[in-house]
Amino acid sequence: MSSVLLLCLLAASPDGGVEEAVDGGLTDLKLVPIVAPAYSPELSFFIVAGGVATWNGSANVPRSSLAVVAGVSTIGGFLTQTRLTSYWMEDRVRLAAFVDVRDQPDHYFGKGFENGLNRPQGADTTAYRRTAWLVNPHLQVLIRPSLFFGTVADFTGTLANAVSAGMAADPDFQSRGGASVVNSGLGFSLTWDTRDVPVNARTGMVLSAQWLAYGPWFAGTTRWQSLTLDYRQHVTLFREGSTLSWQLKHRSTWGDVPWSDLSQLGTPWDLRAYRWGRYRDASATFALVEYRYMFPFPKDTIWARLGAAVWLGVGALGSGLLPDVTQLLPAAGLGLRVVVQDRVTVRFDFGLGRSSYAFYFQFLEAF
Repeated sequence: MSSVLLLCLLAASPDGGVEEAVDGGLTDLKLVPIVAPAYSPELSFFIVAGGVATWNGSANVPRSSLAVVAGVSTIGGFLTQTRLTSYWMEDRVRLAAFVDVRDQPDHYFGKGFENGLNRPQGADTTAYRRTAWLVNPHLQVLIRPSLFFGTVADFTGTLANAVSAGMAADPDFQSRGGASVVNSGLGFSLTWDTRDVPVNARTGMVLSAQWLAYGPWFAGTTRWQSLTLDYRQHVTLFREGSTLSWQLKHRSTWGDVPWSDLSQLGTPWDLRAYRWGRYRDASATFALVEYRYMFPFPKDTIWARLGAAVWLGVGALGSGLLPDVTQLLPAAGLGLRVVVQDRVTVRFDFGLGRSSYAFYFQFLEAF
């Protein structure tokens, strides 16, 4: 961990980044490369390389950012992720996108809380190899102060190879798409956003609703719908850099929802304490409270870019539109933060859950 921290601090130092101005386009472009070891429950140990670029920005407009990483794991997995968050026309237009491509050994535990909790992981029961891709662009336009209307697309695909006997016999795997799934979704969003810096807010709130319909357009092979509701609040406590944040998020799906796209808990952006993909069902809800603290070192030192976070959360799954709150997944965790550019962070998070733990290396805050 000490070598990872040193790499990030060197990249984050005033002399560690690369700054460039581009006439007629991006201004004040800053680049920060990072190479580090990492770990996740799905990929085990892996080496990740990448970087983050930020550009533009003013007193009234946050800086845009583009984070790109690629990793190779010790269990024979590969992934690459790209996350864009950009602001245009004095923040009257926002363009965001997330791209994830991976090929890795994986495990499918089935649909529902009981399967996730009790089905034993093994070569004959849950194992398969997953090749998957996701492209998720989101364009938003300001229609009144703090209120954005958006259009969103979601193109995903999952190919299951080397399927274990237990997975092949699972009724939801058989009836919900089988070994090959291609989703093509189009929809709309409505967002109320008063956060000061959306990628790492210290004040403000966001309320959003997003609806997507999946169909046979653009090579899609499925027909279903999803609705995601998200509430986040951020409050500065005591001083700048001491922030209490909380989130309540719910996702419901209905129709012929494939097994690969049921609502899930345990991702790097929610409870952060469970294997990604272990818990899935038609709906999922979680509540999370997180305290973030930037250490008060002198601002002209690289140590001023260090911070920490702690969180508590709980989640629930449901077979209908609402979760079953009698069966809960608790989570608690702590993390290290390194600011690499203007409130853009690298985070190292360790979470504990119900008979589970997880460790993550990620760009940007979880929410």
